[in-house]
Amino acid sequence: MKKPQFFGALLTLCLITLSTACFAVEDEGDEPAAGSQKAKSVKKKKTSAKGAVFKIDRLRLESGVFLDGTAPDSSNYAHAAASFNWQPDQQWEFQLGGRLDGYLQTGSPDFSRLRADYTENFIRWRGQGARFTVGAQNILWGRTDEIPPIDRLSRADLNRFILDGLPDRRRAVPAVRLEKFFDDLKADLVWVPKFQEAKLPPWESVWHPVDRQRGRIIGVEPSPALTYLVQNGSFSEDNHGAGGGGIRITQTGGGFDWGLSLQRARQSAPYYQLNPALRAPLLSGSAAAALASVTGPTFTAIHPMSTVAGAELELQGAGATWRVEAAYSSDVPATTQDLRYLTKSAIDLVAGAEFFPGDGETRATIQLAAHQLRTNELLLERKNFYGVTGELEHPFGQGRWRANLRFLAGVNHRDRYLNPKLTYLGFEPYEIYLGAHFFSGDDRGLGGFHRDHEMIVLGWQARY
Repeated sequence: MKKPQFFGALLTLCLITLSTACFAVEDEGDEPAAGSQKAKSVKKKKTSAKGAVFKIDRLRLESGVFLDGTAPDSSNYAHAAASFNWQPDQQWEFQLGGRLDGYLQTGSPDFSRLRADYTENFIRWRGQGARFTVGAQNILWGRTDEIPPIDRLSRADLNRFILDGLPDRRRAVPAVRLEKFFDDLKADLVWVPKFQEAKLPPWESVWHPVDRQRGRIIGVEPSPALTYLVQNGSFSEDNHGAGGGGIRITQTGGGFDWGLSLQRARQSAPYYQLNPALRAPLLSGSAAAALASVTGPTFTAIHPMSTVAGAELELQGAGATWRVEAAYSSDVPATTQDLRYLTKSAIDLVAGAEFFPGDGETRATIQLAAHQLRTNELLLERKNFYGVTGELEHPFGQGRWRANLRFLAGVNHRDRYLNPKLTYLGFEPYEIYLGAHFFSGDDRGLGGFHRDHEMIVLGWQARY
């Protein structure tokens, strides 16, 4: 392991975190909530106004060292989030929130980035059986873990690929939202007036979906022509227009929950469309000649509007919680092997169970996932994918330790991702963890794209 670079990066990241989190120091007069187990450590300020609370939501520091000699030396992350919430009465609520994220990659290529962003910032009104919210808010529809098919209105955070769990891979979305409650029935209406594309890391980051050094785009079969175009071409973004909207009806109670949803939305993750003018020159000549003969961007990150009809189900039985989620999507982008861009409909299905083996403390979540793009065309991407995702979690040492394993495995294609982690919880609300990220698979899979990016991580975080 590259120990000098690893510990040097860790020290640098510590300095970044201390500088960004210094405002979190608690005054002597601050008083945490009575009876809280975090009474000695919660960094929270309460203003003199009724129902007004300022708090530090989360602090995090992580440093990881890559195991492969062809990868950079280390990937490091620092995070701080804070919020102010004011509820002057039972009807009104005002929220302000912000976050600061620091990224540091050492080796070749290297980069550093420090970015401020908003979290939830909204005005909310509560009435009899209704809640109306305007502003940036977290919108994560669906019941299944990691890859919920109906999660189309959220904004993806791709800065760290899939290194974190699903909630940490989402950002707040500026939206207008009306939630109406009818006993055990709920109607959720959301409108996103301005589209927000996914948060992407710098081009130098190994977690970017485009690898300019190797000439690769994640999910696309590599070829000499593609390699040349990615390494020597240009990229642009088409992110204009509205984000879309949707309605979701859910019913809970009696151990049997269900939901139906309909959305017209643009997925925030980009699809890189090849300049149509390059098709004929590429098919008849070399990539270098084709690129020299055409003006304009080589690839454009697009986000086509799609109609998504979804259904979800959750029930209790046989000692487990069973969840099923399915979605039909129109206008899913793809590229044929003869370089024609097209859109086709797709079906996504995730079904799984959460249970406690032997009625013990170990928690297991197992899900079967299927994606089918409805076309007979030969594509550069995968048309069909069937896989297994899940998580195993086991607390021990009187709750002071937790062993965890997240995983993804392809069934019809070779694709693997393993994320074991050991966490010490004895200093609540602080956590210290040691983990790893292992990737493998074929060239068109997530694991194959990142098979040279396996790494060991050491981290610390505080959740308040």
